Amino acid sequence: MERACREGALEALLEEARTLTSRDAGEALQCAEFACQVAERLGDPRMRSAATRARGQALRALSQHAAAVDALEAAAQLAAEAGDARLAAESRIGIVDSLGWLERFTEAFALAERLERELLDLGAPAEAAKVLVNAGNIHHRQDEYARALDCITRALDCLQKADDPYAVAKVQANRANILTHMNRVQEAMELYEEARAAFEERGDALSSAIVDLNVGFLRYISGEHSASLAVFARARKTFDRLGRKVEAAKVDGDMGDVYRALNLLPEALECYDRAIDTFREIPLEYETARAEIGRAVVLAGFGKTDEATAALSRADAVFAAQRNRLQRAHVALIRAHVLRTAGKLGPASRAAASAARELKRAGLHGWAAEALYIQAEIDLSQNRDAVATMEAVIEAAREHLRSSLESRAHHALGRYHHRAGRIEEAIREFRAGVACLEQARTLVTIEEFHVAFLRDKLAVYEDLVAALLGRGLRNDVIEALDCVERSKSRLLLERVQSAHDARLRAGAVADPDLVERLANLRAELCRHYHGMHVFDGAEQLQRRLGITVGDAGRLRELENEYRNALREAELSIAGDRQRTSTLGDVVPIEDLQAALADDEALVEYASFFGQVCAFVVTRRDVQVRLNIAQIEEVDYSARRLRYHLQRVEGQSGYVARHQEELHTAIRGVLGDLYRLLLAPIESLFPSDKLVVVPHGVVHGLPLHAAMDGDAYALDRWEIIYSPGAAVWYQGVEPSQPSGLAARDGLITDPALLVSVQTPGIELVSEEVARLAAVFPNAVVLKDENATLEAFHRHAPNSRIIHLATHALFRADNPLFSGLSFADGWLLAHDLYDVSLSCELATLSACRTGVALVEPGDELFGLIRGFLSAGARSLAVSMWPAADAATVAVMVRFYEYLAAGMSRGSALRQAQIAARTEFPHPYHWAAFSIVGAR
Repeated sequence: MERACREGALEALLEEARTLTSRDAGEALQCAEFACQVAERLGDPRMRSAATRARGQALRALSQHAAAVDALEAAAQLAAEAGDARLAAESRIGIVDSLGWLERFTEAFALAERLERELLDLGAPAEAAKVLVNAGNIHHRQDEYARALDCITRALDCLQKADDPYAVAKVQANRANILTHMNRVQEAMELYEEARAAFEERGDALSSAIVDLNVGFLRYISGEHSASLAVFARARKTFDRLGRKVEAAKVDGDMGDVYRALNLLPEALECYDRAIDTFREIPLEYETARAEIGRAVVLAGFGKTDEATAALSRADAVFAAQRNRLQRAHVALIRAHVLRTAGKLGPASRAAASAARELKRAGLHGWAAEALYIQAEIDLSQNRDAVATMEAVIEAAREHLRSSLESRAHHALGRYHHRAGRIEEAIREFRAGVACLEQARTLVTIEEFHVAFLRDKLAVYEDLVAALLGRGLRNDVIEALDCVERSKSRLLLERVQSAHDARLRAGAVADPDLVERLANLRAELCRHYHGMHVFDGAEQLQRRLGITVGDAGRLRELENEYRNALREAELSIAGDRQRTSTLGDVVPIEDLQAALADDEALVEYASFFGQVCAFVVTRRDVQVRLNIAQIEEVDYSARRLRYHLQRVEGQSGYVARHQEELHTAIRGVLGDLYRLLLAPIESLFPSDKLVVVPHGVVHGLPLHAAMDGDAYALDRWEIIYSPGAAVWYQGVEPSQPSGLAARDGLITDPALLVSVQTPGIELVSEEVARLAAVFPNAVVLKDENATLEAFHRHAPNSRIIHLATHALFRADNPLFSGLSFADGWLLAHDLYDVSLSCELATLSACRTGVALVEPGDELFGLIRGFLSAGARSLAVSMWPAADAATVAVMVRFYEYLAAGMSRGSALRQAQIAARTEFPHPYHWAAFSIVGAR
């Protein structure tokens, strides 16, 4: 009876160990160790074999492969002692895989060949299939794809006789992985989907995560970077939970590749370093070398060419010792890239040619095209004819879904033709390059990733614009304007266009732990912001809260944690919705013209190749003026303007004593702005209304305050601003309801008026009190009643929102810019989750109109947040105007609105009126309308 109980306990322990191996390998090992003790007491060699085998499998799961080999061999010896040849052979199956990880390849393949033969002779084809899968995986890790596929195909043949769909699914997942590397993408994806469904049904989290690892790679090589990272993040979370260090490190290496493709080099380096640390600890030379290759590219991107070269040399030495020709070709490809970046054209070309030959021989035509591109681009840049080679690159890139490579190849051909004076051919290639880049952009759906991805790719838009304007036909001008619009603020445009469409808004985060973590980080951030800006001292707040707040170092850590959590949330959403984005739809020129009034012109600036040009669009015509200013000149004037504005922010006594001098100095700078940006095109303006669309260095310049002699531009034109022509159009198109309900000097629309009084803006309470007289249906929130909860409750139902609170612009992290409320901060990023339907949002505090201009002319700051939330227009300030002047401008602004004026006209008249009392532009010119007039 006692023996039967022990045997039953042993069987239960073995079953528990088998179950835990794929879920918690550490627990599985403890269970197996206990089983070994029980089996030792029973003395039966077959039972001892089973327990020792369970121990070996747990060691494999923990990547302790040397110990696993010893344990599994001991299990096989015990099975042989019991006279069970089949059990002995089955016990050695895992040894094949562990020998591969130990890079003892010759032993692994010899054992696999022997075991396959033995198991087939013993009538165990399903077990023989496992051997073949292990051998195939080793060939795969050595990049011997044809041999790997042969092993997997033979394994499937072995399983034909067995009615085991789960086993077939595992082998098909391996087959899909190999097909991925052989560029048989569609076949691979279908097999992955079938396999993952089988694993989900079986509750096999480990196999599901391995499929995710491979699907993530497939998405990556298909250019679907956001979807790739979403799948990788899911896989890594599972591997961490299961204690699978090697697989988690492999995810890190692959995520590093994706971040590198997105130009997010710090994130890529962090991933590679983490992967390399794990691989060296085990150690795994091959995997370490693979990660070193990616790390070398990042180091080259940081300008550390010597370190990059050293990393490549280390990787090449490993692959040379392993006689891995394919990975040596990979090293040569990356070396060519590093050398090209360093300007060493001859060595780069030779390395690229060597890589291309080997990659082509291996059947990896997509990667071979990457190498050929480097070689051909170098030749073309030296005006050597490599058109045929580059056209072959384009064909291969198209076939293997490499839109970014296809765009670069067209761009290189376009530049080659343009230098040779073949304008038609150049324009054709530039157009194709833009089209391919647009396709590649749709696959990068997360905003942060998209902006980084564009960082080194916008030149193709600039080259097309320059070529079209150089030819100068009327249709060329229209196409050039369309191209400028395609290159700028497309992500903001997409947000604006989807602001009122619930189907297009971001989904909710499903993971409750992540939701809680975001909420906790958000709350702690608010406490620290409050501590940094509290006016009765951070020490006072610290005594009340009992924790340290306001520490700049801790604040930076918190912001990084919060940003990473937001990224994790976006990735989790990206994994559950469509993998592509449409980008914002650029407006056809005829629709844009139809939306303009007869007395209105849209002025769109474009900065490229060191110059600023300007398009002027009216209802009847589209014209352009080239090279109206040099970018350096405009940038210099912008810096001088900031300097003179800061002088007025100084001590009031100094300002009073030097008022005339300060006024004269800034008028000179404003005169330069007029000379550079308005004088060359003013003859094209039809009348007195302008929509100004800045670009690059022109952003943030108060053109309404530019001076022509003694007159400000404001005196001649009613000027509003917009981040893009299509963004402006979205607010004025006929399908959008517009206008305010003004009657008898009152505005009867629902309004939300908020003031939070702090030092420096003591008059905000008076400001809101005076405005309340104009809004009979307003909700007024002052000081302690101006909470975030109250804002979120009332804002969605308000047609006008007026926020008179302290504002903070963060140039280093503009989506962390915010507005201070009684109980915390409303951050720009928070507004992505707010739905507004307001005609006008006024942010009267300091610098609410300042934005950071990122690649693609994307503006990040509070303007982006409110436009994305659904505000049709904004009244914002570009610098901190004096408190009394702000009240004067704001009160008159709303009085003119109540009299029936448009927003643009009301602000213009309010500023003109304020100049009588506050003549210096610092006081009245800070304010502008962004969006609909």
